[in-house]
Amino acid sequence: MEENNKKLGLFICIAVLIVALAVVGIVLGGKKGEVKDPEKPDKPTEPVKPTEYKDTDYNLKLIKTTNSTQKENYLISPYSIEIALNMLKDGADGNTRKQIEDVVGTRKINSVISENVKVANAMFVKDIYKPYLVPEYQILLKNQYNADILFDEFKKPDVINNWVNEHTDGMIPSILDSMDPNFVYGLANAIAIDVKWDTTFECDSTRGDKFTYEDGTDKKVEMMHQTYGNRSAAYFKTDNAEGVVLKYRADDEDSQLEFVGILPNEDVNTYINNLTKEELEAIDNNKKETNSKYKVVLSLPRFSYSFDLKEFKDILITMGITDAFSPNDAVFTNVIKDKNDIFIDEAIHKTYIDLNEEGTKAAAVTYFGAKDNAMMPEEFETVEVNFNKPFVYMIRDVKTKEILFFGVVRTPNEWKGSTCSNS
Repeated sequence: MEENNKKLGLFICIAVLIVALAVVGIVLGGKKGEVKDPEKPDKPTEPVKPTEYKDTDYNLKLIKTTNSTQKENYLISPYSIEIALNMLKDGADGNTRKQIEDVVGTRKINSVISENVKVANAMFVKDIYKPYLVPEYQILLKNQYNADILFDEFKKPDVINNWVNEHTDGMIPSILDSMDPNFVYGLANAIAIDVKWDTTFECDSTRGDKFTYEDGTDKKVEMMHQTYGNRSAAYFKTDNAEGVVLKYRADDEDSQLEFVGILPNEDVNTYINNLTKEELEAIDNNKKETNSKYKVVLSLPRFSYSFDLKEFKDILITMGITDAFSPNDAVFTNVIKDKNDIFIDEAIHKTYIDLNEEGTKAAAVTYFGAKDNAMMPEEFETVEVNFNKPFVYMIRDVKTKEILFFGVVRTPNEWKGSTCSNS
């Protein structure tokens, strides 16, 4: 009898344990009776579809449409994309050309005259299509865009990747992993900058300071500190944001670049979604230059990252460029004569930025690949500006206001105890 009681007690213990494990399985697995396998990866999230915006201004429409797809740090070059789209447009005809023109407009793109900015263009043509290349298009690319025209078998992407690596000063080593056997030609724009601050940050003033993320959590990040009392900086405040404009060093004031850091009153997405030309103009109209009577105490995090705009093709399609990517509707007879089945198969945009105490290095590449579907001690007024939450930034030409880079920082470099960018 006693032996039977022991067996019954053991059975009850085992049953309770099984029930407990089943409950844990339900909690962890999210489904009835299913224990989540830690080795089994989560299902990949669906890519975010770009949102359509009615802005007629190219920069604003591109910025808003891109922002609708991004949740982390990102960086795009509206300037690089605009040049590449114009090269694409000049080779298109019919509705294909009209759609691209409706997006980028017909304005003459301003040349960036800063000696610290490198801009390069290229066309890559598969050898067997050389006899079909329209001479007028080749001449236009050379005269209007100073483009390199490179011919190759293009069985491998080495020629294209080497060109990208060279013209981004190694910041973007490559853009293609392989070549499509139906490749016909490719168009690329590359832009690279390497600029020093007009007033550099002191390395020993960089420390680990709090940065508040969008979800409300805090983390220590590499925060640079600087007090400005001269004309190398300016403070602005609009109805929607405040921020600083910092100048980069240049021998000629007419060839100078500037960094515009923007702290929105509301969250980043709300600010960008409501961004207008008037808001961009208000930044300049409300600038107050620092001087001997006016100081700005700035806290700005270091940040560096590479970015691949994987949704680039979808963004352009959402903006209205559809025929160029359609095997049935694309018309690029101004590039390759006697070939009516050529369309754009690849659209790639990659960027890189490193902002630290000394200055800023940044690069961008925009690439379009076509294939043949048919086969072939005084009183000072002091303002404190602390970029301790997600913020927006631009790098632009001081004189022309061309936006070379536009980005958002949501996660700066984490503080690891270092005090200098080259340590």
